[in-house]
Amino acid sequence: MKIKPVVYGIVVITVFFGVILGFQAAGVWSTSGKVDSSGKSIQPSAADPSTIKGWMTFEQIVTTYNVPLADILAQFNLPASTPITTAVKDLESDTFETSALIAWLQSLSVTSEVPVSTPDAVVATPTPTSLTTEGSDSLTPTATEHLAPDRTITGKTTFQEIIDWGVTLESIQKSIGYEIPFPGVIIKDFAVEKGLAFSDIKTTLQIEIDQLP
Repeated sequence: MKIKPVVYGIVVITVFFGVILGFQAAGVWSTSGKVDSSGKSIQPSAADPSTIKGWMTFEQIVTTYNVPLADILAQFNLPASTPITTAVKDLESDTFETSALIAWLQSLSVTSEVPVSTPDAVVATPTPTSLTTEGSDSLTPTATEHLAPDRTITGKTTFQEIIDWGVTLESIQKSIGYEIPFPGVIIKDFAVEKGLAFSDIKTTLQIEIDQLP
């Protein structure tokens, strides 16, 4: 029996979509991302935002890093109506890219960490002799001798912190000769990405900071 072309076409389309739906139901077929050899959806690492790929969705980002979608959209001036299922690369433009999202999430993880440091000098309990020494000049505070002064750039300082200290974004960009995609990026990471010496940028910006009242 000869099969009519129309019937043959309908059968082919039915089988095609049937296979797709079957794989989706089994969790093997994914339209929102990629899967590994076992069919499991590939997710970014919660401990390392650099594992984020452009094809990953905002839903994966929100779930992994516990950051509200609204905060991400507001940070990069993206449309508030953006669906959570949108892939990151679908919104890339001159003002937003995957690397910018990664750097921002890294800055959030850095600022959320509580620094634990042990001062090099430990204040000793004063002895009766030191307490009774004549004059107050002999008793000098040692607790702050090894602490970094306020408003000093370190390897974890972000451009936003400098802005909060009082330096304008325009002054920062003029000093380093580059536009800053977003203030939340760590200065040292920015220098590495641009192939610049962090020490040079640090010195230039510290001069701006030291001139503040």
